Amino acid sequence: MNRLSKKDILVLASGSGDASNCDCSGLNLRGVELLGMNFDGSDLRGTDLSSANVSGSSFRNADLTGCSMGSSNFTGCSFVKANLEKADLTYSSFVGADFTQAALGEANFTNSQLSGAVFERADLNRANIQTVDGAMVRCSGAVMAKVHARGASLIGAVLDLCDLRGAVLHGTDMSNADLSSADLRGADILDATLTAADLRNADMRGARLKRTDLTRAKLEGLKYDEELAELISRYSRHRPA
Repeated sequence: MNRLSKKDILVLASGSGDASNCDCSGLNLRGVELLGMNFDGSDLRGTDLSSANVSGSSFRNADLTGCSMGSSNFTGCSFVKANLEKADLTYSSFVGADFTQAALGEANFTNSQLSGAVFERADLNRANIQTVDGAMVRCSGAVMAKVHARGASLIGAVLDLCDLRGAVLHGTDMSNADLSSADLRGADILDATLTAADLRNADMRGARLKRTDLTRAKLEGLKYDEELAELISRYSRHRPA
């Protein structure tokens, strides 16, 4: 694996744009413009990509463990099967980015733009997505156990078959979200909005739902504890014919 310097990368950015399968670990790339670069398979562990514009670039199978990527533009980037564990991804744009099967354990997306991003079958265990704009994100089959999503906007999100055990969804807006067959056992869903959400065959046993809006939610096959029976029954009775 060839070792690249910051100068090497900037030269490639104005030429072929191909920095794939290279060692770029620990570099200071703060504030650089690297549009449409190819970092597939590269080692970027501990690299500083904060305040950068890297839109349209590809990081497939790359190792970005512990990277600083805050306040940057990653719009439309591909992180398929990449490792971003414990990365700082705060205040950045990942609109339309693809994180399919990526490792994102304990990654921090606080206050980032995630609308239209794809996290299908990704590992977001203990990730922080508080106050993100995640409208229409697609997370089918993702592991999101103990994810922190307090105050996030997940309107229209596809969260079917997700493992959301112990997730913090306090005050989260999941209007029109697809949570069918999701595992929400022990989740904090207080003060959340689930208007018109699809909760068919989901498991909410042990979850907390006080002051949660389930208006027009699809509740067929929902698993829940006896203490939630009155709440679920109330919303079931008031569903339109």
